[in-house]
Amino acid sequence: MMDWKCRLCDSFSLTRAQLLGHYGLQHSHFSKVSPLPCLYDSCICTFVSFNALKIHVSRFHNEKDKRHACQEIQVVYTCPLCGFKQPFSEKNLFGHLRGHLRSHEMVTCPYKNCRYTTNVYSSFNSHKTRAHGVDVSSACLDLFEDVVAEDDGCSAAAEPPFEDPTQSENADILDIVDIQCDTSQLKAQLQRNLASLFLKMQAILHVSDIAAQEIVEHLCQLFSLSRPLLREAVNDVLQRHCYTVSEAALDEIVSVVIDSNVFVSATAKGAELSSNKRRKTFIERNYPMVMPFQYVVAPGRTAVYVPILPMIQLLFKHTDVLDRIKESHSSQSGQYTNHRDGLYFQENELLSASEEFKLPLLIYIDEIEVANPLGTSRKIHKLCSVYWVLADLPSKYRSALHVIQLALLCKVPDVQKCGYESVLGPLMQDLRTLEQDGVFIESLGQSVKGTVLFVAADNLAAHGLAGFVQSFRSEYVCRFCLATLDQFQSHEVAEGEFSLRTKVTHDLHVQNVSSRNGESNCGVKGDCVLKQKLQYFHPITGFPPDILHDLLEGIVPVELALCIQKMIRLKHFTLDYLNSKIESFPYQHTDKVDRPKPISKTYTTKMTIGGNGHENAALLRLLPFMVGSVVPEGDSAWAVLMELKDIVELVLSPTFTEEMIQYLQSKIRDHRQILLEVFPDFKIRPKHHYVEHYPELIRCFGPLVHLWTMRFEGKHRFFKRVVHDTQNFKNVLKTLASRHQHMMAYHLSAPAFFKPHLQASTVTSVLVSTLPEVAIQYIKQKTDSNTIYCASQITIDGTNISTGEYFPAGFEAGLPQFCKTESIVLVNDHVAFLCREHKSHYIEHLRAFNLCLGDISVKKITDLSDTSPLSAYCIEGKLLLTPKRFLPLQ
Repeated sequence: MMDWKCRLCDSFSLTRAQLLGHYGLQHSHFSKVSPLPCLYDSCICTFVSFNALKIHVSRFHNEKDKRHACQEIQVVYTCPLCGFKQPFSEKNLFGHLRGHLRSHEMVTCPYKNCRYTTNVYSSFNSHKTRAHGVDVSSACLDLFEDVVAEDDGCSAAAEPPFEDPTQSENADILDIVDIQCDTSQLKAQLQRNLASLFLKMQAILHVSDIAAQEIVEHLCQLFSLSRPLLREAVNDVLQRHCYTVSEAALDEIVSVVIDSNVFVSATAKGAELSSNKRRKTFIERNYPMVMPFQYVVAPGRTAVYVPILPMIQLLFKHTDVLDRIKESHSSQSGQYTNHRDGLYFQENELLSASEEFKLPLLIYIDEIEVANPLGTSRKIHKLCSVYWVLADLPSKYRSALHVIQLALLCKVPDVQKCGYESVLGPLMQDLRTLEQDGVFIESLGQSVKGTVLFVAADNLAAHGLAGFVQSFRSEYVCRFCLATLDQFQSHEVAEGEFSLRTKVTHDLHVQNVSSRNGESNCGVKGDCVLKQKLQYFHPITGFPPDILHDLLEGIVPVELALCIQKMIRLKHFTLDYLNSKIESFPYQHTDKVDRPKPISKTYTTKMTIGGNGHENAALLRLLPFMVGSVVPEGDSAWAVLMELKDIVELVLSPTFTEEMIQYLQSKIRDHRQILLEVFPDFKIRPKHHYVEHYPELIRCFGPLVHLWTMRFEGKHRFFKRVVHDTQNFKNVLKTLASRHQHMMAYHLSAPAFFKPHLQASTVTSVLVSTLPEVAIQYIKQKTDSNTIYCASQITIDGTNISTGEYFPAGFEAGLPQFCKTESIVLVNDHVAFLCREHKSHYIEHLRAFNLCLGDISVKKITDLSDTSPLSAYCIEGKLLLTPKRFLPLQ
């Protein structure tokens, strides 16, 4: 008998049913956080519910299922209307027939001995439901013409029945509770599962404590009121089997049955899960958790801190955290792919001094308004939040919000009153310990040292923490060089006119501030608390720029407003025309999420179109498709926007070469020149100056997109949701920090901390012979099976890839080639894309590629130049595509 192994926790079971039972008992309550993988190692499907896993196993991996017995006798139906062939499946069959009905073709009901015909879609659905119902397990089809026997080569008509959904779901799992453990272990595990449910209600679903307690009390009341029904049912069973018991014995049996219900016993009065306080105590004792503590910053002013060192230890108890960090960091010579390729990391004496394992941390600081920003409580509960993340985790894993950890919460007025040194005291003490003594990592069996590598923040927060002036109208507003605000207008960074700030000059400026009784010197108003407390951190090398606030929420909305106003004044289009195009544009796939808002009529007075970073990036990228045809070629305002579009695509690149950096520098110079030529009265803003530093800063920090604040700001939603749902402002700091740590306890107790590299949930069986020849040849190299699985969507490292999306796949004659995913093919544990290739030629005016239809091909993941999905749009008879980021030559 085959032994089955759990793919999440290495547990073994003798049978598949026992392993499925193990999934249901041990892991089902974590399925939303850590998707359940299929039982079979060769299947990459994952599921967000235990029920979905059971259905998948019974449908696609059940040897007793007649539909999969057709792997030996392949059953194919042929459509009598169009001759199309595909493997039998109720979903495929009726989906195909409904396609004919949408074209108003006459369709005959496929059920045996039923001669109903119609060409009306709704009538067909009504007939199927009314005449054949939902239990169609005995119904047979008469549309099947081909049966292929792999062994004997026979061919005959076949009429396989529809599957009974109820039987399918329960097939082969009747002994799901046959788990090899004693009753005490089972009771303890079920009680823990119930505690996990309460934890999920609070931390993931944001159910308030009051609501959770009401649910518990009402369910207990229902169990109590159902006692007479249970007594009657037990008595009927005993009488049916000719057993006669006394009333006292019957009452005892009923009591035992009720008490054996884990929910009743665990939530009874005085039990461990009976009240909110007891549940929290149980969770804090039995789950991996680091609780925050509240400390006094000044009389009447407090903050909460989550100790970093214990959190690091908890994270590394998940072996997959260490495995992800140890993934290859090596880059090709001359390439910048992450922070390790940057000059500042290589100059850090602690992190780059030896081959020993070190822990570089990325800190984030920002202000968050948890109350309604338009209400009367605005600014009263404005908080300063400090998050952190392990910098050596690849960026594709750092984007998950539960990977970003909370360090500290305090109120903004307390920071302004007491200063960062007082507020960040406990955090600085732990970070200093991490530098000097390290933290013991159990999985490594040794203490590991680390330090703060970078601090991600917007310009205001970065200047405040680093000790620079926070007024961006003062003389010195750049933390990278010593240029003045007036010099921005006449000189650019590439000219070399500005002296860059160095550690030595900055330390002299800090000393001068002390001697001048706090008067700022060259934009420096004080020392940085991180530099004071940490040996290996310096503000000159520790605060990278933020492309979200500099570009997408800074320069882009301002220049869009400037150029749109000029083009409207030149009567290329009107604001109403542009807004109608924005609203009616056929956004596809990911563009639907980022679709921009119509531009307000007050944009001319505000001199910005507003909007968030996603919306502004989408508008700049898709604007050529919206109004490019009505703007004449050579228009100067249009040229400004297209140069800006090129800069955004370059800056968002995850990898740089020296040639790309030089190209970016030339693009920034060209953009500045044409901007001042077209708008001579426009004053260069500080953010324009910061962008001019980007080429050199990429050499120092690595690709800036890995250090932007986009995902950190997404973390704010959790705290806003907690405040909105709890409406508790009595001690908002402790409430938010405690809820966050409960959420982290749920994630840390899950069997896997990260989602799988590949995920697919909905698959269909496809006959190999129905696929194009190029796909057949590829599949034959991988398997001898006549059927494979296909999916309409798959997730790769958190990025959803769907059919109909486009990807760059190589170059030809210096121009990128693109492929459109027609189908996603799953062969054993391999993923391939059945694609339609498209050659391209570049349209300079639109900054887009015109695609030309090509051949069908099979692409592997490694064949794609970039796994970020793109959408193509049919504009005036042309299929056009514009990339989200620069496509370098391979």
